[in-house]
Amino acid sequence: MHRRQPLPDHLATELRILFVGINPGLRSAALGHHYAGASNRFWKLLYEANLVPVRLNYRDDGRLPQWGLGLTNLVSRPTSGLADLTAKELAGGRQALRQKIRRYRPRVVALLGMTLYPALFPHEPKQPKPLPGLQAVTLQDATIVLLPNPSGRNAAYSYQSMLEVFRTLAQVITPAQPQRDTENPLSDTLELGH
Repeated sequence: MHRRQPLPDHLATELRILFVGINPGLRSAALGHHYAGASNRFWKLLYEANLVPVRLNYRDDGRLPQWGLGLTNLVSRPTSGLADLTAKELAGGRQALRQKIRRYRPRVVALLGMTLYPALFPHEPKQPKPLPGLQAVTLQDATIVLLPNPSGRNAAYSYQSMLEVFRTLAQVITPAQPQRDTENPLSDTLELGH
């Protein structure tokens, strides 16, 4: 029988965004790359939301740190879905994720999947249904953005609605540009002494 290995994390210090999935799917595990499902929209969303400057596919997952993006999962064991994970695995995953965030210090943690929020924050007051976008909680001082699962099996969110939330994520990590002084066009230049 083919043994499915956990996927490697792709991490670096001071990441702009750490993308966190629930756990690898069976196809991703078999191919050895994140978000490798034929209908998965993760890679297209990254490009169209201007989070990366070039079109990528799952074979490029190891390149993400060069743009300040990282990939990991709450649980490393590949399964066909969240229902196959145990409470013990989720608890261990929460602890391991906090350690990764403490070590790599991402500015934003992007949770890929609406069910990931209650799995990651089981003691938070229950919302009727978590909404995508910027969340009120932080994790090890990192801002939390909740994104729909980009799997093609996710019929609850259209591609356009996913893209809007990915664009919101891009706005969260892009610092506001300082206003230029239009009355004094030289205000941005450095005066050199004689």
